[in-house]
Amino acid sequence: MAFAVELFPDPDTEAAVRTMWRALADAGLSRTLLEIGSYPHVSLADCGDLDADRFRPVLQAFAGETPPLEFVLASVGVFPTGEGVIFLAPVVTRRLLDLHQTFHIRFSGFGAVSSAYYLPGNWVPHCTLATGVAAAAMLETVRVCLENTRTIRGRFERVALVEFRPVKVVYAFSLTGG
Repeated sequence: MAFAVELFPDPDTEAAVRTMWRALADAGLSRTLLEIGSYPHVSLADCGDLDADRFRPVLQAFAGETPPLEFVLASVGVFPTGEGVIFLAPVVTRRLLDLHQTFHIRFSGFGAVSSAYYLPGNWVPHCTLATGVAAAAMLETVRVCLENTRTIRGRFERVALVEFRPVKVVYAFSLTGG
């Protein structure tokens, strides 16, 4: 079983991202995120194995020490891999990088190991819009994304441990630090 630690945005941002997911599904380009029950998010880490019960107080403490974080989703991006991923990218700020670094200090201190994509220095923060897009459909998918997006100003309000596939929120905590 695989896990991810994800930042969840405010309800308005969630609705805006879900609208884009539906536009891609309606265009016949990507339904994956809707079908697996995903939530709009930016992942901090993923790992193949984790003792979720033992990790709960670690994530809860992180949430209690971390204030909500304002962000701007300002660009559409594509990863140059065969996975066919298209995403919205947040503007990378010092606060976002610090949050990520602080999380990974705790995560590694717990004894968990994230995949290399999510380690500090490698991480490309992103909110996935589509996955599994065939190479021949990439340009059309990006076009639909551009037609259906705008700059989104939001706020990360919760952090969650998520099991996938299918997606199941194991637990989530509000970011309440000051």
